[in-house]
Amino acid sequence: MSFGGEIIKISVPFLVLIGFIAGILTIENFLIVPISLVFSALILFLARIHEVPENDRIFLFRLALGALLIRLLFILATHSFDTAFINYVNNSDALYYEDMGKLIASAWQDGRKVAIFTDNFGYYYWNGLIYYLVGFKPDLIRVLNSITSVCIGFNLFFICLRLSSPKVAKISFFLAAYFPSSILWSSLNLKDSLIIFLITLIVRLNLELMERFVFNKVLLMSLLLMALVSLRFYVGILLAMCITLSYVFTATKFLWWQRFAYALTIFLIAGFALQQMGYGFLGTNYLFSQSVETIGEQHQVAAYGGAAFAGDAVFESYSDALKYLPTGIFYFLLGPLPWQAMGPMRIITIPEMAFMYFLYFYFVIGVSQLWHNQRGACLFLLIVITCFGLVYSLGSSNMGGLYRIRLQVYMIAFILISEGLQRSWALNRIFGRLRAIRSMPE
Repeated sequence: MSFGGEIIKISVPFLVLIGFIAGILTIENFLIVPISLVFSALILFLARIHEVPENDRIFLFRLALGALLIRLLFILATHSFDTAFINYVNNSDALYYEDMGKLIASAWQDGRKVAIFTDNFGYYYWNGLIYYLVGFKPDLIRVLNSITSVCIGFNLFFICLRLSSPKVAKISFFLAAYFPSSILWSSLNLKDSLIIFLITLIVRLNLELMERFVFNKVLLMSLLLMALVSLRFYVGILLAMCITLSYVFTATKFLWWQRFAYALTIFLIAGFALQQMGYGFLGTNYLFSQSVETIGEQHQVAAYGGAAFAGDAVFESYSDALKYLPTGIFYFLLGPLPWQAMGPMRIITIPEMAFMYFLYFYFVIGVSQLWHNQRGACLFLLIVITCFGLVYSLGSSNMGGLYRIRLQVYMIAFILISEGLQRSWALNRIFGRLRAIRSMPE
């Protein structure tokens, strides 16, 4: 059988299965089945699962189905059980997105106009579109978010496969697909899965452009940046700035004049795309409106509830921000500490943070290894991680919000962590046993 035929053989039943499960969760309208299939096909195509090497295909698809099943079971659990943890997640920001979606869908059905915030409008309209087509079915969006979350693992897989080895790529896929908070947030009606999928996909495209410049990929990256800006505008603007301003220094496989020419091309196309979104050329209107005072205001606004920290920090000058920065970095890297775990959320925050303390060691090893072998790519990844980390360290003052948005940085860090983990004695034993089992005669 041809490669394309084999992919179709695997992909079609997979899409049908997802559509069938979505149909069970939202029985009333069968339009959900084709919506699920079309959305799944689009996400899988963008993640390029058709490019998975033949030797790794079955292994990865089994991991992907397992990760998806866990998320679907959690969705069912939120309807079946009444515990403190379930009540906590059921009363998350998802309720606000659901209400806004119902408002938009109702306005469209009645032929009315509805005023929506100009910033971060994308996820409101995504909810509204789904509810307009199939009725109020938030579970459908949760299923689609789960599919998107699993496909983040494919983005990391291909990044690591390009930069390192199949072993590192598999480790990154597992970390992305089975990380506890990734499972949690992607199983809810929240936009984090779409945001992280777009971030990792854009990072992947830029790493490919650093090796071989293709104009079509620049256009695609700009469109993806526009989609990201519609979901969380400052994330898209920050990522666009990281890409355009670092390309000259990170695309080391090109001559200097080529780097400048290609960087200028990315700068103009991405800059014009963000200008069309209303944020100025490359988001400069937003960037120039920011100051140390506005960062301080954002920090104080977020300091509410039992999960607040450092709410008394005041940024009246850059020296104030620099003085607070070590505290912000401490909370960003280590919080919540075991005695700061957030109510019902402690059942996953404590073991997850303990796991991250362990992984930080391999992050350092991975940086050292990748810097030696792929210096330009390593520098770009470190620029993204550092820029996002510093912004979130300064602006965050609520452990719950930090716990969610930090996942954006973790997913990029998993690329470097996976590079370091390939030297882990325990993982080498596991991979050795798997190879031994696969080589055994049937």
